[in-house]
Amino acid sequence: MPDVRPAASDPQRPRMEPALPLPELDVPEPAPEAPKRRRHWIRNALIAAVAYVALALVTFVQPVPVPFTSVALTAPLPFPATWLFGLPDEPFTVLVVGLDRRPTQTGPSRTDTILLVRIDPDKDRAGILSVPRDSLMRITLDDGSVIEDRVNTAFVYNWDPDDTSAGPRALARAIEENLGIHVDHYLIFDVFGAADVIDAFGGVTVENDEAFGQDDYSADDVNVVPQYFPVGKLHLDGYQAVAFGRIREGTTDFRRIERQQMVARALIEKAASPATLWRLPRIWSAYRGAVTTDLSLRQSAGVLALLKRMDDRLVTRSLGDAAVSCSWCQASIQLLDPDETARLIAEAFGDDESGARAAEHLRAAGVTP
Repeated sequence: MPDVRPAASDPQRPRMEPALPLPELDVPEPAPEAPKRRRHWIRNALIAAVAYVALALVTFVQPVPVPFTSVALTAPLPFPATWLFGLPDEPFTVLVVGLDRRPTQTGPSRTDTILLVRIDPDKDRAGILSVPRDSLMRITLDDGSVIEDRVNTAFVYNWDPDDTSAGPRALARAIEENLGIHVDHYLIFDVFGAADVIDAFGGVTVENDEAFGQDDYSADDVNVVPQYFPVGKLHLDGYQAVAFGRIREGTTDFRRIERQQMVARALIEKAASPATLWRLPRIWSAYRGAVTTDLSLRQSAGVLALLKRMDDRLVTRSLGDAAVSCSWCQASIQLLDPDETARLIAEAFGDDESGARAAEHLRAAGVTP
């Protein structure tokens, strides 16, 4: 057998060099896995934070009663409530105007109800001040001229069919010039829109302390629907609630203002009830069709929520208690006594400075007794 072993040296065959040893690489060790206990702690903390914020939001409007006790649970928000609703965190005032509109009316409507709602988030209190519509005030017109007339005419004189804000802005200007109260926002509704909104909430319940009524009551001056309100707790639908605040027969205009405030408080109470949640689509639809306002939906909800939260610190006053008949006026007009006006505004707004400023403005306007 021939010898097939390779020759010791073959010039055509490449020479294999011995392999060099590879350098040792400094490979980092894998990071230890985070302990499961730590991951659980982070997850539980996040769940607890979310749960607390949810609880704070719920109890912000309606404290949750503890069963078998008289205690109501509420959790403070971790941020100012006004941030949630896009409202200022300082005192602000909303002008609420109710119009006595007729179905066939196309021009400006008479201003039947004037309310000033002051909310003070810092003091956690609120006040509702009614301004008699027949109060004499100096009114600045759009052309710069100044007249003296009932405060509710400011809305009519400056009404503009192409600018829904013209009337409320003029009324706000008259209030600021005569009472020194700055208006931040406005909300306008008419009697029919108010009835629709109240019906959307399922009606309101009031405690009536004086029996009254009207045989020929009509909301539209066409259809007569007699209305009678006995003493006691009454549940009213929208039509009845509006009539409750409008009827003048057998009572005074100032008592009418008090009844309007009763309906307003009852509606605030109803609006903040958890049972109202399922009615929200209908309420939103009625609200959109009934109200003209410069408040966004978010801000409107915030105003209602704040008023309900401050319900036990909600003070209602009427400047009707400061009004005296004008002896030299040709029509039935009321003059506001500056000292009594100062007292009532200070009580309603919890601010002596606002009261003093109102008296000063009334005297400067020359519309006092």
